[in-house]
Amino acid sequence: MADLGNVPNRSMRLFALITVICVGLLAFAFYLQHGLHLDPCPWCVVQRLVYIAVALIALVGVLHRPGPTGATAYACLGVVASLAGVAAAGYNVYLQSDPARAAKCVGSPVERILDSLAIGDLVPSYLQYDGPCTLKPWSFLGLSIPEWSFIWFAILVVLFLAIPFTAKR
Repeated sequence: MADLGNVPNRSMRLFALITVICVGLLAFAFYLQHGLHLDPCPWCVVQRLVYIAVALIALVGVLHRPGPTGATAYACLGVVASLAGVAAAGYNVYLQSDPARAAKCVGSPVERILDSLAIGDLVPSYLQYDGPCTLKPWSFLGLSIPEWSFIWFAILVVLFLAIPFTAKR
């Protein structure tokens, strides 16, 4: 077995950080839903699913402890998933910026897809949506939930992009 030195350890730390960030954000979403009674909209559930996917990719990276090539492969998967999150959160921000657009959230293709896949039945207390896209019931530093989600997905993209450079050092 080749001695990879600290290469897997550097990548593993970034993968672990990404996993912790995603789990923390998912826990905070659970608190917002059940502690503050803010029901998620369909696009919120999509973002939760993407955070779960990103966390799983990073967790596999931690557990697998790949070399530089494997770390780069996991990082590429993570970038793609995180960019999907950027797109979902960005679209949610776009919807919330105009009441006429936000009304299109109800009965939208994404809602029909979530319904047909019965995503809400998997973990009803977490993946069932009941909220409208129009509400901005919570904000921190003037930013809404989807705006913060957009920022966090962008941070995850940057962290995943850093992995190949740390793995090759």
